[in-house]
Amino acid sequence: MAAATFTVERMVPAKRREEQNEVIGFVYAVVGVIYAVLLGLVVISAWNTADQAKANTYTECNMLSYLDWYGNSLPQPEHSEVQDLLRQYATLVITREWPAMAHHQSSPQAWSVYQQLHKIVQTDQPTTPAAAARYESAVDAADQLGAARRERLDQAAQGIPALLWAALIMGGVITVVFAFLFGMKSIVIHALVMFSITLLIGGFLLVIYELDFPFGRGLQVGPEAFQLALQRLQTVP
Repeated sequence: MAAATFTVERMVPAKRREEQNEVIGFVYAVVGVIYAVLLGLVVISAWNTADQAKANTYTECNMLSYLDWYGNSLPQPEHSEVQDLLRQYATLVITREWPAMAHHQSSPQAWSVYQQLHKIVQTDQPTTPAAAARYESAVDAADQLGAARRERLDQAAQGIPALLWAALIMGGVITVVFAFLFGMKSIVIHALVMFSITLLIGGFLLVIYELDFPFGRGLQVGPEAFQLALQRLQTVP
């Protein structure tokens, strides 16, 4: 960027550009504000999406814990079947589905285990008012587990639209190029200004890129919630 600043200086000396500083400054202020607002909104949106994705994983695991509690109230062999399916589900999500989500895919095996779990919960026949209340809560938890799972998979496949990425990149280029047009008496200071602007914009774009897909890049949401849930499930007899 410093080399580009010196190149511009040789092509169009600062004295010639200084005459246009007032007009360029007004236009640059408008362009800068518009781009700053767009950049800030996208960063906040991407960050919120990542936070929501992480919170959703804990919601899903809370439903696993509730179904584990419900399974403890069932007679054999349903008790063991529910616990085994819960452990299978958590293990498959961690070992197979999490790597697959980085490629916007899911695990058919995890989906199959969830369906089996939901079927066992629904086929229970409560015989007392207390058992009926637990049954209704368990069915609701199984439904919420499925909803949280679908939301997690949807979040894994949803990123920033290509058109918005084009606007971000184009806006960054325009913002940087406009700064070249200012005429400054010190070319060193101009080079430092250009470097700072480019570094700032590049840094924000990098943050957005890393947050783009919450389960697929550097700042991705990890399977910590499922790892904790699996530890709890494995300690329950």
